[in-house]
Amino acid sequence: MKLITRIIHVILLFLASGSVMGQYEGLDSNRRQSNQKQEETPFADDIVAYRYKDMAYSGMDFTVFGTGISYHLELAPYTGVHFNEKLYAAVGVTGSYYGDNYIPINTLVGGTFAFVRIPVGSIFLHGEYRYQNAINSYDRPEREWFGTPIIGGGYNSDGNLSAYALVGIAFNPKFAYTNSIGSFVYRFGFRF
Repeated sequence: MKLITRIIHVILLFLASGSVMGQYEGLDSNRRQSNQKQEETPFADDIVAYRYKDMAYSGMDFTVFGTGISYHLELAPYTGVHFNEKLYAAVGVTGSYYGDNYIPINTLVGGTFAFVRIPVGSIFLHGEYRYQNAINSYDRPEREWFGTPIIGGGYNSDGNLSAYALVGIAFNPKFAYTNSIGSFVYRFGFRF
């Protein structure tokens, strides 16, 4: 009799399971919420990465100078950030070749630099610090690492420094030993 009672209970439970709705709160407990349109808020890292992507820029400054006696070629790629198109800051590397037929000297110069540019309409103010390895005199051309601040300004055609020309003055006298026009600096540049 116990066996028949158990079989009847199993059959009733089997039949009832088709008509009775069960509530399962397992893996699909958020199904109702996922079907509704939710407004996701990004994580702080995503916000910072998104804003940095909009602020980042890269470019290159270059100088080409030659008089038949002295030659100077410089390439200086950089990368940086800008803040509301009002302040541009960047760091980069520089490499240049300097040759002078009068003194008979040919040398390579390498280094790093950092700058800040502040556009004011079509002109901009430029402040830079350059740290480079170059010769320090013509008498005994020994190489050494030295730094120099460079202050100047420039002209840009569109107001956001996509193409520009700048002039400036280097304040360390050693800088003049590897520059065709002494402490005077001029460059052209563009942003990528």
